[in-house]
Amino acid sequence: MCCWEVYRGGAGSVGDEACNFRVEAGEGREILWRPDIRARLNEWVADFALAGQAALGEPVRASRMVMFRMYYLGLAPYETVRHFLGLSETNWVQWSEEIRRRCGAEMLRRGMFPPRKYFGGGE
Repeated sequence: MCCWEVYRGGAGSVGDEACNFRVEAGEGREILWRPDIRARLNEWVADFALAGQAALGEPVRASRMVMFRMYYLGLAPYETVRHFLGLSETNWVQWSEEIRRRCGAEMLRRGMFPPRKYFGGGE
C-alpha cells in the first residue's frame, strides 16, 4: 500500500515547522514564496485519515475503523493490535484486505492515488 508508506513517512513530520516558507529566486530576480514540502505532507496525513474515516465510518465497520486507527494511523505494532482486537491471523488478513480495498477506493476517488498526482507530479 504505497499510500500508507507516504503516510508513515509524513506522520512524523507533522508540526509547526511544516508552515515555514523558503525564498527562491525566480525569473527576473523576483522573489517567490513557496511553502515547504512538509506543509503538503501534512495535508496528505490529514487526507489519509479522512479517507479512512469516509471508507470505514459506517457503524457496521466500527471494528475495522479501530484497526485502521490503531495500526494504519497510530502505527501500533501488528501483534499489539491483533491481540487487542482478539483476531486470528486469518481474520487479520481478511480485515486488512477489506480496509485496503475500501480505503484504496476512497483515496482513488479523492485523487490521492497515485501519490505523485496528489503532490503535483502529474500522471
